[in-house]
Amino acid sequence: MTDLLRGYNLKEYNENVRRFFLFGIPLFAGMVIQSLLYNLYLTRLGCQEDFIGQIAGLHPFASGVFAIPVGYISDRVGRKPFLIATAIVLAVTQIGLCTVTDRTTLLILSFLAGTSGAFLWVNHVPFISENAKTERRAQAIAIWMSLQAITRMVVSLAAGSLPDLMAYFTGAGTEMPEPFRYALYVGAGLCAISILPLIGIHSKPRQLTPEETDPSIPFPTRTFVAYALISVCRGASMGFSFPFFNVFFQLEMGTTTAVIGVIFFLSQVIAVPSIVLAPGMARRFGAVKTIVPTRIVGSIAIAFLGLTGNLYGAIALTLIAAVVEAITTPTEMTYATQIMPRRYWGRLQSIRVTGFQIPAGIASVVAGFLIVEHGYWATFALAGAFRLVSALFVLIAFG
Repeated sequence: MTDLLRGYNLKEYNENVRRFFLFGIPLFAGMVIQSLLYNLYLTRLGCQEDFIGQIAGLHPFASGVFAIPVGYISDRVGRKPFLIATAIVLAVTQIGLCTVTDRTTLLILSFLAGTSGAFLWVNHVPFISENAKTERRAQAIAIWMSLQAITRMVVSLAAGSLPDLMAYFTGAGTEMPEPFRYALYVGAGLCAISILPLIGIHSKPRQLTPEETDPSIPFPTRTFVAYALISVCRGASMGFSFPFFNVFFQLEMGTTTAVIGVIFFLSQVIAVPSIVLAPGMARRFGAVKTIVPTRIVGSIAIAFLGLTGNLYGAIALTLIAAVVEAITTPTEMTYATQIMPRRYWGRLQSIRVTGFQIPAGIASVVAGFLIVEHGYWATFALAGAFRLVSALFVLIAFG
Protein backbone atom coordinates (compact mmCIF):
# COMPACT_ATOMS: atom_id res chain seq x y z
CA MET A 1 0.00 0.00 0.00
CA THR A 2 2.90 2.37 0.75
CA ASP A 3 4.21 1.81 -2.77
CA LEU A 4 0.79 2.50 -4.27
CA LEU A 5 0.50 5.82 -2.40
CA ARG A 6 4.06 7.01 -3.07
CA GLY A 7 4.46 10.60 -4.35
CA TYR A 8 1.33 12.36 -3.09
CA ASN A 9 3.01 15.08 -0.98
CA LEU A 10 2.13 18.43 -2.59
CA LYS A 11 5.41 19.93 -1.35
CA GLU A 12 7.20 17.78 -3.93
CA TYR A 13 5.71 19.89 -6.75
CA ASN A 14 6.68 23.40 -7.86
CA GLU A 15 4.53 26.53 -7.58
CA ASN A 16 3.20 26.21 -11.13
CA VAL A 17 1.78 22.76 -10.44
CA ARG A 18 0.28 23.78 -7.10
CA ARG A 19 -1.35 26.86 -8.66
CA PHE A 20 -2.69 24.68 -11.45
CA PHE A 21 -4.31 22.44 -8.85
CA LEU A 22 -5.88 25.51 -7.19
CA PHE A 23 -7.18 26.68 -10.57
CA GLY A 24 -8.96 23.35 -11.04
CA ILE A 25 -11.00 23.42 -7.84
CA PRO A 26 -13.38 26.36 -8.58
CA LEU A 27 -13.33 25.59 -12.31
CA PHE A 28 -14.52 22.03 -11.82
CA ALA A 29 -17.02 23.19 -9.19
CA GLY A 30 -18.63 25.46 -11.77
CA MET A 31 -18.54 22.73 -14.41
CA VAL A 32 -20.19 20.24 -12.04
CA ILE A 33 -23.08 22.59 -11.33
CA GLN A 34 -23.56 23.06 -15.06
CA SER A 35 -23.41 19.34 -15.90
CA LEU A 36 -25.73 18.36 -13.06
CA LEU A 37 -28.39 21.04 -13.43
CA TYR A 38 -28.39 22.38 -16.97
CA ASN A 39 -30.24 19.53 -18.67
CA LEU A 40 -32.80 19.58 -15.88
CA TYR A 41 -33.14 23.35 -16.42
CA LEU A 42 -33.82 22.68 -20.12
CA THR A 43 -36.61 20.27 -19.24
CA ARG A 44 -38.22 23.13 -17.24
CA LEU A 45 -38.12 25.19 -20.45
CA GLY A 46 -40.11 22.45 -22.16
CA CYS A 47 -37.19 20.88 -24.07
CA GLN A 48 -37.15 17.14 -24.85
CA GLU A 49 -34.20 14.79 -25.12
CA ASP A 50 -33.70 15.45 -28.84
CA PHE A 51 -32.94 19.15 -28.27
CA ILE A 52 -31.01 18.35 -25.09
CA GLY A 53 -28.90 15.98 -27.19
CA GLN A 54 -28.13 18.77 -29.66
CA ILE A 55 -27.09 21.12 -26.86
CA ALA A 56 -24.97 18.41 -25.25
CA GLY A 57 -23.43 17.45 -28.59
CA LEU A 58 -22.30 20.88 -29.72
CA HIS A 59 -20.05 21.41 -26.69
CA PRO A 60 -17.71 18.44 -27.31
CA PHE A 61 -17.98 18.91 -31.08
CA ALA A 62 -16.52 22.42 -30.76
CA SER A 63 -13.80 21.09 -28.45
CA GLY A 64 -12.83 18.55 -31.08
CA VAL A 65 -12.81 21.06 -33.93
CA PHE A 66 -10.49 23.46 -32.10
CA ALA A 67 -8.27 20.88 -30.38
CA ILE A 68 -5.67 20.38 -33.12
CA PRO A 69 -4.95 24.09 -33.78
CA VAL A 70 -4.87 24.71 -30.02
CA GLY A 71 -2.33 21.89 -29.63
CA TYR A 72 0.00 23.35 -32.26
CA ILE A 73 -0.29 26.92 -30.97
CA SER A 74 0.09 26.06 -27.27
CA ASP A 75 3.27 24.09 -28.03
CA ARG A 76 4.72 27.38 -29.27
CA VAL A 77 3.23 30.15 -27.11
CA GLY A 78 2.75 28.23 -23.86
CA ARG A 79 -0.22 26.82 -21.92
CA LYS A 80 -1.11 29.76 -19.64
CA PRO A 81 -3.07 31.88 -22.18
CA PHE A 82 -5.31 28.95 -23.02
CA LEU A 83 -5.93 28.09 -19.37
CA ILE A 84 -7.02 31.68 -18.67
CA ALA A 85 -9.24 31.59 -21.77
CA THR A 86 -10.87 28.41 -20.43
CA ALA A 87 -12.17 30.19 -17.34
CA ILE A 88 -13.29 33.31 -19.22
CA VAL A 89 -15.17 31.43 -21.95
CA LEU A 90 -16.89 29.10 -19.49
CA ALA A 91 -18.02 31.94 -17.21
CA VAL A 92 -19.40 34.10 -20.03
CA THR A 93 -21.13 31.33 -21.97
CA GLN A 94 -22.66 29.77 -18.86
CA ILE A 95 -24.29 33.09 -18.00
CA GLY A 96 -25.67 33.26 -21.53
CA LEU A 97 -26.88 29.66 -21.55
CA CYS A 98 -29.02 30.17 -18.46
CA THR A 99 -30.25 33.65 -19.38
CA VAL A 100 -31.49 33.49 -22.97
CA THR A 101 -34.24 31.08 -24.02
CA ASP A 102 -34.14 31.34 -27.82
CA ARG A 103 -33.16 27.87 -29.04
CA THR A 104 -30.91 29.02 -31.89
CA THR A 105 -28.98 31.28 -29.53
CA LEU A 106 -28.65 28.44 -27.03
CA LEU A 107 -27.12 26.22 -29.72
CA ILE A 108 -24.62 28.95 -30.66
CA LEU A 109 -23.66 29.51 -27.03
CA SER A 110 -23.21 25.78 -26.49
CA PHE A 111 -20.80 25.63 -29.43
CA LEU A 112 -18.85 28.64 -28.11
CA ALA A 113 -18.70 27.07 -24.65
CA GLY A 114 -17.21 23.97 -26.21
CA THR A 115 -14.08 25.84 -27.29
CA SER A 116 -13.12 25.95 -23.61
CA GLY A 117 -12.88 22.18 -23.68
CA ALA A 118 -10.14 22.38 -26.32
CA PHE A 119 -8.28 25.03 -24.31
CA LEU A 120 -8.37 22.92 -21.14
CA TRP A 121 -8.17 19.28 -22.20
CA VAL A 122 -5.44 19.79 -24.79
CA ASN A 123 -3.21 21.57 -22.28
CA HIS A 124 -3.82 19.96 -18.89
CA VAL A 125 -1.62 16.87 -19.32
CA PRO A 126 1.20 18.69 -21.20
CA PHE A 127 1.21 21.46 -18.55
CA ILE A 128 1.50 18.98 -15.70
CA SER A 129 4.09 16.88 -17.55
CA GLU A 130 6.24 19.92 -18.34
CA ASN A 131 6.16 21.25 -14.76
CA ALA A 132 6.38 18.04 -12.71
CA LYS A 133 9.50 15.93 -12.34
CA THR A 134 9.56 12.83 -14.51
CA GLU A 135 9.42 10.47 -11.53
CA ARG A 136 6.38 12.33 -10.16
CA ARG A 137 4.48 12.81 -13.42
CA ALA A 138 2.06 9.92 -12.89
CA GLN A 139 1.27 11.02 -9.36
CA ALA A 140 0.79 14.65 -10.46
CA ILE A 141 -1.74 13.56 -13.09
CA ALA A 142 -3.44 11.37 -10.50
CA ILE A 143 -3.65 14.29 -8.05
CA TRP A 144 -5.18 16.45 -10.79
CA MET A 145 -7.75 13.75 -11.54
CA SER A 146 -8.39 13.28 -7.82
CA LEU A 147 -9.06 16.99 -7.40
CA GLN A 148 -11.62 16.73 -10.18
CA ALA A 149 -13.27 13.78 -8.48
CA ILE A 150 -13.23 15.30 -4.98
CA THR A 151 -14.62 18.59 -6.29
CA ARG A 152 -17.34 16.76 -8.18
CA MET A 153 -18.09 14.69 -5.09
CA VAL A 154 -18.53 17.65 -2.76
CA VAL A 155 -20.23 19.97 -5.23
CA SER A 156 -22.61 17.31 -6.58
CA LEU A 157 -23.99 16.82 -3.10
CA ALA A 158 -24.48 20.56 -2.62
CA ALA A 159 -25.58 21.34 -6.19
CA GLY A 160 -28.48 18.91 -6.00
CA SER A 161 -29.97 21.09 -3.26
CA LEU A 162 -29.18 24.44 -4.90
CA PRO A 163 -32.50 24.65 -6.82
CA ASP A 164 -34.40 24.09 -3.56
CA LEU A 165 -32.36 26.84 -1.90
CA MET A 166 -32.99 29.22 -4.80
CA ALA A 167 -36.69 28.33 -4.78
CA TYR A 168 -36.82 29.35 -1.12
CA PHE A 169 -35.31 32.77 -1.89
CA THR A 170 -37.23 33.45 -5.12
CA GLY A 171 -40.58 31.99 -4.13
CA ALA A 172 -40.74 29.97 -7.38
CA GLY A 173 -41.29 26.20 -7.29
CA THR A 174 -38.58 23.81 -8.48
CA GLU A 175 -40.84 22.79 -11.36
CA MET A 176 -40.10 26.27 -12.76
CA PRO A 177 -36.82 27.26 -14.52
CA GLU A 178 -35.97 30.23 -12.27
CA PRO A 179 -34.48 28.32 -9.30
CA PHE A 180 -32.29 26.34 -11.69
CA ARG A 181 -31.23 29.52 -13.52
CA TYR A 182 -29.98 31.20 -10.36
CA ALA A 183 -28.21 28.02 -9.28
CA LEU A 184 -26.43 27.96 -12.65
CA TYR A 185 -25.30 31.57 -12.11
CA VAL A 186 -23.39 30.30 -9.06
CA GLY A 187 -21.51 27.89 -11.31
CA ALA A 188 -20.61 30.68 -13.73
CA GLY A 189 -19.23 32.74 -10.85
CA LEU A 190 -17.02 29.86 -9.70
CA CYS A 191 -15.56 29.51 -13.20
CA ALA A 192 -14.71 33.23 -13.18
CA ILE A 193 -12.95 32.91 -9.80
CA SER A 194 -10.69 30.14 -11.15
CA ILE A 195 -8.69 32.75 -13.10
CA LEU A 196 -7.07 34.06 -9.88
CA PRO A 197 -4.56 31.21 -9.22
CA LEU A 198 -3.43 31.34 -12.87
CA ILE A 199 -2.16 34.93 -12.54
CA GLY A 200 0.90 33.80 -10.57
CA ILE A 201 1.89 31.00 -12.95
CA HIS A 202 5.26 31.55 -14.61
CA SER A 203 4.83 30.20 -18.12
CA LYS A 204 6.80 30.69 -21.29
CA PRO A 205 7.17 28.69 -24.51
CA ARG A 206 9.38 25.70 -23.80
CA GLN A 207 12.59 25.39 -25.81
CA LEU A 208 13.08 21.96 -27.32
CA THR A 209 16.32 20.19 -26.48
CA PRO A 210 18.64 19.01 -29.29
CA GLU A 211 17.56 15.45 -28.53
CA GLU A 212 13.91 16.38 -29.04
CA THR A 213 14.60 18.01 -32.40
CA ASP A 214 16.74 15.13 -33.68
CA PRO A 215 15.44 14.50 -37.23
CA SER A 216 16.50 10.85 -37.06
CA ILE A 217 13.71 10.12 -34.55
CA PRO A 218 10.82 8.78 -36.65
CA PHE A 219 7.35 10.24 -36.33
CA PRO A 220 5.31 7.81 -34.15
CA THR A 221 2.49 7.36 -36.68
CA ARG A 222 1.31 4.04 -35.26
CA THR A 223 0.90 5.47 -31.75
CA PHE A 224 -0.99 8.50 -33.09
CA VAL A 225 -3.38 6.30 -35.06
CA ALA A 226 -3.89 3.93 -32.13
CA TYR A 227 -4.72 6.73 -29.71
CA ALA A 228 -7.01 8.36 -32.28
CA LEU A 229 -9.03 5.13 -32.66
CA ILE A 230 -9.15 4.55 -28.90
CA SER A 231 -10.31 8.12 -28.34
CA VAL A 232 -13.00 7.88 -31.02
CA CYS A 233 -14.52 4.86 -29.30
CA ARG A 234 -14.25 6.39 -25.82
CA GLY A 235 -15.80 9.64 -27.03
CA ALA A 236 -18.71 7.90 -28.71
CA SER A 237 -19.31 5.87 -25.56
CA MET A 238 -19.30 9.00 -23.43
CA GLY A 239 -21.64 10.85 -25.80
CA PHE A 240 -24.17 8.04 -25.80
CA SER A 241 -24.27 7.87 -22.00
CA PHE A 242 -22.95 10.62 -19.71
CA PRO A 243 -25.02 13.65 -20.87
CA PHE A 244 -28.23 11.72 -20.19
CA PHE A 245 -27.49 10.20 -16.79
CA ASN A 246 -29.27 12.96 -14.87
CA VAL A 247 -32.32 12.97 -17.16
CA PHE A 248 -32.41 9.15 -17.08
CA PHE A 249 -32.51 9.06 -13.30
CA GLN A 250 -35.17 11.77 -13.09
CA LEU A 251 -37.52 10.74 -15.91
CA GLU A 252 -37.00 6.96 -15.95
CA MET A 253 -36.16 6.22 -12.33
CA GLY A 254 -38.38 8.95 -10.85
CA THR A 255 -35.69 10.45 -8.61
CA THR A 256 -35.53 14.04 -7.38
CA THR A 257 -32.75 16.49 -8.21
CA ALA A 258 -31.34 16.12 -4.69
CA VAL A 259 -31.14 12.33 -5.07
CA ILE A 260 -29.39 12.72 -8.43
CA GLY A 261 -26.86 14.92 -6.66
CA VAL A 262 -26.31 12.15 -4.10
CA ILE A 263 -25.77 9.60 -6.90
CA PHE A 264 -23.17 11.85 -8.53
CA PHE A 265 -21.63 12.35 -5.08
CA LEU A 266 -21.34 8.60 -4.50
CA SER A 267 -19.78 8.07 -7.93
CA GLN A 268 -16.97 10.45 -6.95
CA VAL A 269 -16.63 9.00 -3.43
CA ILE A 270 -15.56 5.69 -4.94
CA ALA A 271 -13.67 7.31 -7.82
CA VAL A 272 -11.19 9.20 -5.63
CA PRO A 273 -9.40 6.18 -4.10
CA SER A 274 -9.47 4.49 -7.51
CA ILE A 275 -7.63 7.44 -9.08
CA VAL A 276 -5.10 7.55 -6.25
CA LEU A 277 -4.34 3.85 -6.59
CA ALA A 278 -4.20 3.86 -10.41
CA PRO A 279 -0.48 4.79 -10.79
CA GLY A 280 0.53 2.07 -8.34
CA MET A 281 -1.62 -0.49 -10.20
CA ALA A 282 0.02 0.51 -13.48
CA ARG A 283 3.50 0.11 -11.95
CA ARG A 284 2.62 -3.30 -10.55
CA PHE A 285 0.62 -4.83 -13.40
CA GLY A 286 1.53 -2.65 -16.37
CA ALA A 287 -0.62 -0.01 -18.05
CA VAL A 288 -2.23 -2.32 -20.61
CA LYS A 289 -3.11 -5.01 -18.08
CA THR A 290 -4.66 -2.32 -15.89
CA ILE A 291 -6.69 -0.66 -18.65
CA VAL A 292 -8.06 -3.55 -20.73
CA PRO A 293 -9.85 -5.82 -18.22
CA THR A 294 -11.07 -2.86 -16.16
CA ARG A 295 -12.56 -1.11 -19.20
CA ILE A 296 -14.29 -4.33 -20.31
CA VAL A 297 -16.06 -4.46 -16.94
CA GLY A 298 -17.13 -0.85 -17.42
CA SER A 299 -18.52 -1.58 -20.88
CA ILE A 300 -20.75 -4.31 -19.49
CA ALA A 301 -22.01 -2.03 -16.70
CA ILE A 302 -23.00 0.74 -19.13
CA ALA A 303 -24.65 -1.67 -21.54
CA PHE A 304 -26.93 -3.04 -18.84
CA LEU A 305 -27.79 0.34 -17.31
CA GLY A 306 -30.68 0.99 -19.68
CA LEU A 307 -32.12 -2.49 -19.14
CA THR A 308 -32.51 -2.34 -15.40
CA GLY A 309 -35.79 -1.05 -14.09
CA ASN A 310 -34.52 -0.99 -10.54
CA LEU A 311 -33.14 2.22 -9.04
CA TYR A 312 -30.57 0.49 -6.84
CA GLY A 313 -29.37 -1.66 -9.72
CA ALA A 314 -29.00 1.46 -11.89
CA ILE A 315 -27.02 3.19 -9.13
CA ALA A 316 -24.72 0.17 -8.74
CA LEU A 317 -24.00 0.03 -12.49
CA THR A 318 -23.32 3.78 -12.57
CA LEU A 319 -20.85 3.44 -9.70
CA ILE A 320 -19.03 0.59 -11.44
CA ALA A 321 -18.69 2.71 -14.58
CA ALA A 322 -17.31 5.60 -12.47
CA VAL A 323 -14.63 3.38 -10.90
CA VAL A 324 -13.57 2.11 -14.32
CA GLU A 325 -13.13 5.63 -15.71
CA ALA A 326 -11.26 6.68 -12.56
CA ILE A 327 -8.70 3.90 -13.00
CA THR A 328 -8.27 3.82 -16.77
CA THR A 329 -8.27 7.52 -17.74
CA PRO A 330 -5.20 8.72 -15.76
CA THR A 331 -3.40 5.46 -16.59
CA GLU A 332 -3.95 6.02 -20.30
CA MET A 333 -2.83 9.67 -20.04
CA THR A 334 0.39 8.80 -18.22
CA TYR A 335 1.17 5.91 -20.57
CA ALA A 336 0.95 8.31 -23.53
CA THR A 337 3.68 10.54 -22.05
CA GLN A 338 5.87 7.49 -21.44
CA ILE A 339 5.78 6.09 -24.98
CA MET A 340 5.64 9.39 -26.92
CA PRO A 341 8.62 11.75 -27.46
CA ARG A 342 8.14 14.97 -25.50
CA ARG A 343 7.97 17.21 -28.56
CA TYR A 344 4.74 15.44 -29.61
CA TRP A 345 2.87 15.67 -26.29
CA GLY A 346 0.73 18.66 -27.28
CA ARG A 347 -0.10 17.22 -30.69
CA LEU A 348 -0.92 13.78 -29.29
CA GLN A 349 -3.18 15.33 -26.67
CA SER A 350 -4.92 17.39 -29.37
CA ILE A 351 -5.48 14.21 -31.39
CA ARG A 352 -6.87 12.51 -28.28
CA VAL A 353 -9.19 15.45 -27.58
CA THR A 354 -10.36 15.71 -31.21
CA GLY A 355 -10.86 11.96 -31.43
CA PHE A 356 -12.82 11.98 -28.20
CA GLN A 357 -14.88 15.15 -28.42
CA ILE A 358 -16.21 15.10 -31.99
CA PRO A 359 -17.60 11.53 -31.71
CA ALA A 360 -18.94 12.45 -28.26
CA GLY A 361 -20.81 15.39 -29.76
CA ILE A 362 -22.21 13.39 -32.66
CA ALA A 363 -23.20 10.54 -30.35
CA SER A 364 -25.02 12.93 -27.99
CA VAL A 365 -27.12 14.28 -30.85
CA VAL A 366 -27.91 10.78 -32.13
CA ALA A 367 -28.64 9.56 -28.62
CA GLY A 368 -31.25 12.26 -28.06
CA PHE A 369 -33.26 11.04 -31.04
CA LEU A 370 -32.70 7.37 -30.11
CA ILE A 371 -34.07 7.95 -26.62
CA VAL A 372 -37.19 9.66 -27.93
CA GLU A 373 -37.83 6.86 -30.43
CA HIS A 374 -36.62 3.73 -28.62
CA GLY A 375 -35.81 4.52 -25.00
CA TYR A 376 -32.60 4.58 -22.98
CA TRP A 377 -31.66 0.92 -23.49
CA ALA A 378 -30.53 1.52 -27.08
CA THR A 379 -28.19 4.42 -26.38
CA PHE A 380 -26.64 2.81 -23.29
CA ALA A 381 -26.09 -0.45 -25.21
CA LEU A 382 -24.21 1.48 -27.89
CA ALA A 383 -22.18 3.23 -25.20
CA GLY A 384 -21.14 -0.15 -23.77
CA ALA A 385 -20.25 -1.52 -27.20
CA PHE A 386 -17.99 1.42 -28.05
CA ARG A 387 -16.27 1.23 -24.67
CA LEU A 388 -15.60 -2.48 -25.24
CA VAL A 389 -14.07 -1.77 -28.66
CA SER A 390 -11.80 0.89 -27.14
CA ALA A 391 -10.42 -1.72 -24.72
CA LEU A 392 -9.76 -4.09 -27.63
CA PHE A 393 -7.88 -1.35 -29.50
CA VAL A 394 -5.63 -0.82 -26.47
CA LEU A 395 -4.91 -4.54 -26.38
CA ILE A 396 -4.20 -4.78 -30.12
CA ALA A 397 -2.04 -1.64 -30.29
CA PHE A 398 -0.02 -1.94 -27.09
CA GLY A 399 -0.60 -5.43 -25.72
